[in-house]
Amino acid sequence: MTTIPSSSPRGDILVVDDHPDNLTLLTQLLARHGYQVRVAPSGRLALQSAQAERPDLILLDIRMPEMDGYQVCAQLKAAPRTTDIPIIFLSALNDTDDKLRAFAAGGINYLTKPFDEAAVLEQVELELRQRRNSEVLRACGQQ
Repeated sequence: MTTIPSSSPRGDILVVDDHPDNLTLLTQLLARHGYQVRVAPSGRLALQSAQAERPDLILLDIRMPEMDGYQVCAQLKAAPRTTDIPIIFLSALNDTDDKLRAFAAGGINYLTKPFDEAAVLEQVELELRQRRNSEVLRACGQQ
């Protein structure tokens, strides 16, 4: 499999999870495929990171201490600077109500743990491609 050199990242992804093993696994997977990856081990740090430097996409766990993923997503969507960042939930929760709650908070997709690496990569690329297309359309409309 071909990877893109890190000098030309395919996108800036913020991974939010309170489990170091998950952060490591996702970071390695995404970096191997040419993405720039930042991590946040808590919801509070995720909010600070996203406000300081907007990522192109966020992978967000639900179950975290202090502030769960639903709260993080809702706060990101409520803030003008971060409202349009696509958020994909990654969670061990597999109940329909959990998924509906994630979408109601503003998530655009929901993948369950243990996650399939190919599915994560496919969804990340799909969402980043849609974001780039939207930006091109907006830019064309402004001219």
